[in-house]
Amino acid sequence: MALRPVVVTGLGIICAAGRDPAEFWQRLTTGQGGLTPVEDEAFAVFTARHAGQVPDEWIAGQLPDSDAALDRTARLALVAARQAVEMAGLTASEAGDERFGIILGKCQATPDAAGRYQPMHRTQDVVAERLGLRGPRVLVSTACAAGGNAVGLAKDKILTGEADAVLAGGVDPLLFGTYAGFAGLQALSTGPCRPYSHSDGLNLGEGAAFLLLEPLDLALARGAVPLAEVAGYGLSADAYHATAPDPTGRGGASAVRRALADAGLTPDDVHYVSGHGTGTPANDAMEAKVMRLVFGERAGQVPTSSIKSFVGHTLGAAGAVEAVASVLALRHAVAPPTIGFDEDGQGRAGDLDFVPNVARPMPIGTVVSNNYAFGGNNVSLVLTRPGEPRPYEELPRREAVITGLGPVTGAGTGVAEVTEAILAGRQGAGRAPSLEGRTFAPRSLWRHMNHLSRLAIAASRLAWEDAGLKLPRKELDDVGLIFATGAGSAESTGGFDESIAVNPNKPAVLSFSNVVLNATGGAVCQTLGLRGPTTTICNGGASASIALDCALELIRSGKAEVVLVVAADESPGAAGLPGLDGDGPVPSPYDAGSGGAVRGSAAVAFVVESAEHCAARGGTPYAKVLGTGHVSGGDAGSVARSIAQLTGSPGSPGSSGVAAGTDGGPGAGLVVGAANGTADDGAEAAAVLAGVPGGRLTASTALAGDCQAATGAMNIALGALAVRDGVAPALTGLADPLAGDLTAYVTKPGLDGPVERALALTAAPGSVRGAVLLGSA
Repeated sequence: MALRPVVVTGLGIICAAGRDPAEFWQRLTTGQGGLTPVEDEAFAVFTARHAGQVPDEWIAGQLPDSDAALDRTARLALVAARQAVEMAGLTASEAGDERFGIILGKCQATPDAAGRYQPMHRTQDVVAERLGLRGPRVLVSTACAAGGNAVGLAKDKILTGEADAVLAGGVDPLLFGTYAGFAGLQALSTGPCRPYSHSDGLNLGEGAAFLLLEPLDLALARGAVPLAEVAGYGLSADAYHATAPDPTGRGGASAVRRALADAGLTPDDVHYVSGHGTGTPANDAMEAKVMRLVFGERAGQVPTSSIKSFVGHTLGAAGAVEAVASVLALRHAVAPPTIGFDEDGQGRAGDLDFVPNVARPMPIGTVVSNNYAFGGNNVSLVLTRPGEPRPYEELPRREAVITGLGPVTGAGTGVAEVTEAILAGRQGAGRAPSLEGRTFAPRSLWRHMNHLSRLAIAASRLAWEDAGLKLPRKELDDVGLIFATGAGSAESTGGFDESIAVNPNKPAVLSFSNVVLNATGGAVCQTLGLRGPTTTICNGGASASIALDCALELIRSGKAEVVLVVAADESPGAAGLPGLDGDGPVPSPYDAGSGGAVRGSAAVAFVVESAEHCAARGGTPYAKVLGTGHVSGGDAGSVARSIAQLTGSPGSPGSSGVAAGTDGGPGAGLVVGAANGTADDGAEAAAVLAGVPGGRLTASTALAGDCQAATGAMNIALGALAVRDGVAPALTGLADPLAGDLTAYVTKPGLDGPVERALALTAAPGSVRGAVLLGSA
């Protein structure tokens, strides 16, 4: 099946090897590396002090004075984003602001001026606001694979009809804490790194890169010049270790094979590979095995090189930086070299061609760009020379159902306990989930896991068991895993930060390995043995519904028949909040006297399957996923727009084009809102009462507290429970509604019976609002 061709029409980059694409390419092809000693006095405590640094004047020279007060991460991203938009010759107003999206890969949370971590999606929001982008907005945090991952997900947004243009890329600055962590792992080289030959360690770098993607037909219609086609991409999980890559190379090889299959190509079609090439012994040895596994006897005839020898490891930006280099390699028919290469020191990889030291002019029609990450995430992109316009088919629509639920909350663990709590009117906000006496993983793994990973693994196992899935090993290799989180492990982040404050040369390396936000998803994959397409979404409270979108896209494209979506977040000290012991009354959302959010910790998982797969195995679904809608901006007024998308025509932004109810709304009998006791609750309630006439409103936060991404997942799970079992939590403390009267709300435990449709809302204030419509299966 030939799908709509998606092409790159704009590039933007700023890194140690150049302040724009032209300078970047000139330095790559002339062998001018950008790795230099770090002069910052704070870094003097480290023995290894080479890195790929971006001069401040390179950033300041490309931004208006109005951007000077932004943090360094946002400024790097804005430089690259504006370059890509300018090269493409396409603005948001020309493309249609709601049809122009952004997907950003990022590894590190960015500190503000006071040293507090900002929400992961903050950088993305700044870029979107400055450029007027109101289309899909997704923050991907698969550590060092995030930039390439973002490009693949951007292609999906175009194929599903949610966007006509997407800025896809990555950004990360050079941060002291991250440097201390890699130094603690003894992963840094004392000089400029030498990937694939000396392999004595890596250099960290910083920068940002973006590619502007759009459909080939629209690009040609407006007179744009396609630079390359994003022919395919592949994701996989190692399910092996928190930081070390699977030494067999099977995870990396799987990603390449999936990318080639997605592109309709074979290994024989590949002319050049842009390698991950960090310069560490484990990575370089693994990549050599990937080359041999994928290309077989032809491995030595496929040149592969690492531009990290020029720029260092730019973490969340790496995949995007290398994708930009890959597009330029296609355009100019030149393979960039691996500089600093010791041609006498290849040893075990002597049969492979690493383009040593000198750029190589050669015919290039197809490039594979690979990236690997902590947590076991792998991504491969296939980029080809753009072809002529050709007939294509739309991505087929496939029904998907939710077949298993796994809530782990202060109100209970598992569907049975949570249902019992709902029907008894018990509330769990302010109470931490308890896994006391229960082990959901081999003890050798369980005892070393942080609290968040334990919660997520428990939720995943419970959802899997609830779905009744019993798949053979071969099928487990294709099960997808989408992890959603707002902030990752507070325990590991706090422990690591405390350790480097005491002694940066002796950081808590176990905590550091779990600071990356995808680490928890990697732990789930390792425990359950899942090696299918895997990614991590970090859009605050909207993360779970965006993760569900990703799951549906995998199913629609035939890349997975079963996808496990798991969301988890924790609030330090949630079990000991003043005045809340878990037994007293909890302020009700939507109430004029609510008094603010009650923070909580939770993990909630649900299994999403294609309807065909579920029927073939005799599964019993909770609900059918009728549609999803997401709008950018995140203000409370956007609730109405996200609901409206669910009744739009197929192909409208974020819409599934589901049938409207008799009143013109989505016809839901129950709405599970995103209210958390804050000022936005009233506007949300008013939008729901106007947009879903007759639908009764409730929320999960009184049941479990405000648990960021897990709240959105809990809302989806409660919607599924209402559709199949007629169960919904009551707002027992609601006395003075901010909108409407008490008859519009669920005020007594349970419902009169199952509802035909339920609407679940999610929210990341200031960023994204989401809506998921579920129906009877």
